[in-house]
Amino acid sequence: MNVNKKNTPNYLKILNKKKIMRYIAEHDKKSRTDIAQALMISKPTVSLIVDELINEEWIFEKESHEASVHGGRKPIHLYLNPIARYMIGIDIGGTNIEIGLLNIKGDVIQVNVLDTQSLLREGMMDKICECVFDLLRKNHIEKEKVLAIGVGAPGITDTNQGIVLEAPSLGWVNYPLKQEIHKRVDIPVYVDNDVNVAILGEQWKGKARHANHAILITLGTGIGCGIIVNGELYRGHHYAAGEIGYLITDKNKMKSGTIQTFDGYGFLDSQVGGYSIVKKMEELLLQRGQGHPLKGKKLTAKMVFEQAMKGEDDSLRIIDEALDHLAFALVNVISILNPQCVVLAGGLSKSGHWFLPKVQAVLDKYLPLQTKVVLTELEHISIIGTGALCLSEHESLLKHERMV
Repeated sequence: MNVNKKNTPNYLKILNKKKIMRYIAEHDKKSRTDIAQALMISKPTVSLIVDELINEEWIFEKESHEASVHGGRKPIHLYLNPIARYMIGIDIGGTNIEIGLLNIKGDVIQVNVLDTQSLLREGMMDKICECVFDLLRKNHIEKEKVLAIGVGAPGITDTNQGIVLEAPSLGWVNYPLKQEIHKRVDIPVYVDNDVNVAILGEQWKGKARHANHAILITLGTGIGCGIIVNGELYRGHHYAAGEIGYLITDKNKMKSGTIQTFDGYGFLDSQVGGYSIVKKMEELLLQRGQGHPLKGKKLTAKMVFEQAMKGEDDSLRIIDEALDHLAFALVNVISILNPQCVVLAGGLSKSGHWFLPKVQAVLDKYLPLQTKVVLTELEHISIIGTGALCLSEHESLLKHERMV
């Protein structure tokens, strides 16, 4: 006779322990009685499990400063112990690599930054892992206290295998990123696309926190999109959902054959991405005299945005065209996904306070339902997202238990 393990006492205890742990993690200042009532678990069971969690240092209890409304002794409240475990977040970008230390509440304790390009030729993985151990050593944390390492990679990533299938900015094809890090640190490693990681961060700590359907658009060297559907990250069949850099927002321009796209980048990237903005400005400057404010300078997309915000004609024309392509791409994406929340992030979004009204005006004109676009307020959004990735993928008391 087959035994359903989900009905065994041990399984039910583990399930209740996870429920209680997650409830305490998500709700501050709750008592054992509050937990029993909210989760519909008997008070003796709750008390037994809470005692275990306290002994294991996952949680702690503290007397309230205020007396109960009914008088008598002050209530005892339960809290997640933020330093019960730690997580390491690694965000690998085309320009910089951020390596951060987080506690299990998602607080970023320290972030170190490495230069990507100088490490591409050799030694990248060794240097990243040296930095991981340096973070732990300087913060007096034993390796055994690290729950997991989460990694965001700039490309299409097989999250099950931890393989970066294609990352043009790094020249990676079928790169075994998870394996390369794990063999150096011997800590559980979870890998995902950097934009997927970013929306996990926004969902955990940012403006998508209460949204079951949300998208995050990153504006940087290229354009990316992270998607939350029914509260879960949507990756797609080949892990390539959200590759909106390939959207075509002007078929005539595309058919003309004059658009220069680069290996691994699409039409929208070539119209809105930071690299394309710089290239367009460089081409214009060849025709301009020495009086132009950007003439003779090593350009960045940020510099072009800054000149556009000052009203400089060439910069304004380039940025306005890029914003048109971005706005119409958003119309298409929003029409398909109907999200509650649209968040912009990435380096170019730092100018969002200036350009967002222009984009919003296009959305209001062409979308059937009003959809508000907002800017992320999270610092180190991807590092926070790698922590969320660890909690969602690693088998621990904080992992979400799906009920079937």
